[in-house]
Amino acid sequence: MSKLCLSTYLSVLTIYKRTRRTGQVKILNGLLKSICTNPEPIDKELVSHIKNGRRNLPQVIIDELEEKHYHNSHYFEFFKSNVEINLDPEKTTDICKVLKYIALNDARIDNDSVIDYISHDKKSDFKHIGDPISFIAGVFLYVCRFQNDETADYAKEINEDFCKFAINEYNSFLNTNPTSDNQFRTKIIDTDIPSQAKSFCRRYEDSIDLLQLCQIANIVNPTHNHVNKMYDEYCDCSDALKKQILKEKDCPMIHAEDEYALYGLLSRFAEDIEKMELASCDKTYMFQQYVIKSLNYEDLEPVDTNPTIFPIGPCKLFPNHKTSFLSQFVNDYLYYKDKDMGVSLPIPLDWMFDHLNFGSCDAKDLIFWLNLFITSSCYDIQAYFNYETKESLSIPNIEDTKTLEDLFFLSLLMLYDTYLNL
Repeated sequence: MSKLCLSTYLSVLTIYKRTRRTGQVKILNGLLKSICTNPEPIDKELVSHIKNGRRNLPQVIIDELEEKHYHNSHYFEFFKSNVEINLDPEKTTDICKVLKYIALNDARIDNDSVIDYISHDKKSDFKHIGDPISFIAGVFLYVCRFQNDETADYAKEINEDFCKFAINEYNSFLNTNPTSDNQFRTKIIDTDIPSQAKSFCRRYEDSIDLLQLCQIANIVNPTHNHVNKMYDEYCDCSDALKKQILKEKDCPMIHAEDEYALYGLLSRFAEDIEKMELASCDKTYMFQQYVIKSLNYEDLEPVDTNPTIFPIGPCKLFPNHKTSFLSQFVNDYLYYKDKDMGVSLPIPLDWMFDHLNFGSCDAKDLIFWLNLFITSSCYDIQAYFNYETKESLSIPNIEDTKTLEDLFFLSLLMLYDTYLNL
């Protein structure tokens, strides 16, 4: 459902205007006359953008509001003379109820937040009706303090049917006894799940390709203080909101009960790479022993997930290439090892063990290379053993991972996709 912002506020007031000739332009300019000294009238186009959540109030108005009118003792008088006359006098209580419902329905507003800047009523005080006009005026000062130019998803939901529903829900809230308040709040917050999911996706638009890794973070350690705060926020969501976020981006649900289910896949991975001769049997113990410690070695510093230090077999296609990516190294090794082409590459993990000094290198570096080895070989394992996964999990590109934490979660996701998603 919608959130309490200038766009939803203006939409509600426009629905309950006094006459047909009273429109959103007249109402908004009346509101501005209540808080500004000789404000420039706002034209119809800008008012429409503000009401539809695509623009904010002009900065000069915000500045004047901040400087003078939050403490202006005459504001309520100005509001009554400039705004109340534009509202249906028989519907002011309904306006009050709809605005209170929207505020109750906004999970981002704490119960201790002051919503009515005239009476100083908090969200937790909303069983008290009071003077509707005073409340409507007080809420306008509240919504002016927040940005309005990214609230289109909220504004478009405000219509007459929404208002009727909101009034009925708020009336039910008034009829609940005090011990039932939390149950009601839970109910109305649940109805807000679609817009909460949209809001989550907007906040993390730049890293939304890592959404599947949020599920891994939630399985491995939901109470951990993650480097990527998107993981933390996802872990803190209710189960219903998590499902809606995934639905919003068309991401399948990962069905792994706990971290032990994921870590158990490391032994299967070790067995498979030994069968494929990607590693000698005396080297594969490292995956079970060290990969599960990855969260102990998180780092804010970005990591290079495609280092080019691996030998490439001489061939006509790449006559001038001396190095390759790890994934290409693994792929070349599998291609050449069973063919009599005069090309011989070293066993990948064994070569890494010696070349990268796994016996004495820093633990964080060892963990980085082990996770990178997993992400670089899972697709080859699926092809080698003809593993067919149930559905596409929208595996992020390794280039989208920025930190060791991201790489660790990506490696677990690919293990899941290879073995549990069969």
